[in-house]
Amino acid sequence: MQSIIASLASRHGLSRAEVLLEIESAFSTLLSRWYRREVLVHFRQDLCLEAVAYARVNGIVHQRVIDLPALLGRARLSDFLERRLETSGVCQLVRRYKLCEHNLLWGEIVGSDAEGNLIVAAEILPGESVLGVCPLNRIGVHERCAGGFQVGQRRAFHLRRVEAMERNGIARVQVVLDRVAKTLVETLLREHLGAQADRIRCHCLKRYVGHRSLVVTDRRLPKAAILSVDRELRERVEVRILRQP
Repeated sequence: MQSIIASLASRHGLSRAEVLLEIESAFSTLLSRWYRREVLVHFRQDLCLEAVAYARVNGIVHQRVIDLPALLGRARLSDFLERRLETSGVCQLVRRYKLCEHNLLWGEIVGSDAEGNLIVAAEILPGESVLGVCPLNRIGVHERCAGGFQVGQRRAFHLRRVEAMERNGIARVQVVLDRVAKTLVETLLREHLGAQADRIRCHCLKRYVGHRSLVVTDRRLPKAAILSVDRELRERVEVRILRQP
């Protein structure tokens, strides 16, 4: 059982404790449906599973131990457990990735779907590659018309949303990207400012996608940083310095 638990934890990106809890919860849920009464499944100290069915008769609670070994061979039970662990692993990833929502994300264009949405390969966290989608309506018209995205290009995106979804009965992480957010202008500028970013306040007041973005700041920005953002977004970045009273 130790090796099975370790294998499941590794395959689904969960801790040992999370796998144990999911196994107990999955078996309890499914057996309760089968027996139409409350069934609790738990691991004993020796890591053997024990299932107990509870029923109230005339105000008295009766318990009955269920023979689990006879049930564990059923493919349906095994499939149900796999789906639960997959879903739990996806939810764990979503919780981690959500901390990075609204950040700058560089990704490689790998293609597009039938509706023109971009498919992008990126790493939200170092070493963890995911596929994201940038919907067509989150891409500027100037970039759509000019064919601004080619397979293999590395481009900047705003990480708009991360959520769990189900497709064809399989739980997946959905990563939604954006090229039209005002935040993208700000995060790109901060990246090009490097170590200076923490000492400079800048905010994108307005963005007319494909034309210009108006940025206000408390001090002069390096011209190289502004031009780099110009080139990446293919629009003019206007910077105004607001003097402190």
